[in-house]
Amino acid sequence: MAVTAALFTHGADASELLHLWLRLETVTVVVRVAADWTFRITPGEPGESYTMPELGSRVDIVPASAAVPFVRHVGERLVRVVEESDVEDPDRCVGAEFVFETGSVAAWSFGGDLHLAGGEPRRPA
Repeated sequence: MAVTAALFTHGADASELLHLWLRLETVTVVVRVAADWTFRITPGEPGESYTMPELGSRVDIVPASAAVPFVRHVGERLVRVVEESDVEDPDRCVGAEFVFETGSVAAWSFGGDLHLAGGEPRRPA
């Protein structure tokens, strides 16, 4: 697995994670939050970096840093993905847990932003 990130930067502000791509054995998927704030996992390839000079902003497509919890699982097998639905609208996905051989990564939409958190490594049986 490889992890690529889209980082949004406005002016001199710190970069924010927009979405990321997970290159798995047979497919590449993009993990993102759509314009309607729905969490999405879909097949897709990274594009190119671009600038928005009229806004003083840019989007950089780069290898994900070690701060992205998926990076610690590069080289591991993805065991399963469990999506979480909105309680009031079961057709709307709000997040997912990606379970790897040594731990998990939770990804979710909140306030229109993509959030990530790494789970504790599971102990061998």
